[in-house]
Amino acid sequence: MKTEKLGILLSVLIILALFGGIFIGRKTVNTKTKIEYIKQEPVFGSIDDNQLVPVKVEVPTLPYLPVRIDTVYKDSIQTEIKYIVQIVDTAAIIADYILKRSYNITAFDSKELGTLKLFPTVQYNQLLGLDYEFTPVLKQMTIYKEKVWQPFLSGSYSTLNYINFGVGVFYHDLGFEYQFQKDIGYKNNGHLFGLKYKF
Repeated sequence: MKTEKLGILLSVLIILALFGGIFIGRKTVNTKTKIEYIKQEPVFGSIDDNQLVPVKVEVPTLPYLPVRIDTVYKDSIQTEIKYIVQIVDTAAIIADYILKRSYNITAFDSKELGTLKLFPTVQYNQLLGLDYEFTPVLKQMTIYKEKVWQPFLSGSYSTLNYINFGVGVFYHDLGFEYQFQKDIGYKNNGHLFGLKYKF
């Protein structure tokens, strides 16, 4: 009789302690932050022609000019060289002047900022157009609350005529469990202590 009362008292104390742990455990929460960078739809556009005016124009002191080599001979049959001169190649300058150049420049490609591509066009020694493609990135921050202590209740029936009532708590992935076992047929009682692990 005394042993049975002691077993019941011990069971009640353990159950009360576990339920107290449940309420304390609910307040003990870990917070995890997950940051994702999500690419958005690209934005296309062109810079207005009025903005393509140079801010500063400079004339170099020693300009680099395309030249062609010309040979001057002493005689008319061109056997004896008098001197070799370099003449400014006007045709090359005009060809370069009228040449239209299109560029594809990646100004930046960042995980946090996005991607900015520039497409300038240069002709007649000036910037004719400047198109761009900007792909912005949205920073999405998700905060997860994860319980450090997770209480649980359990109940089971055995084919050996045992009914089990249990309580327990998980600390992260490791669980501790207490079960009170009641024998239906012979009125025998028992206690079970268990260890669990979450995968």
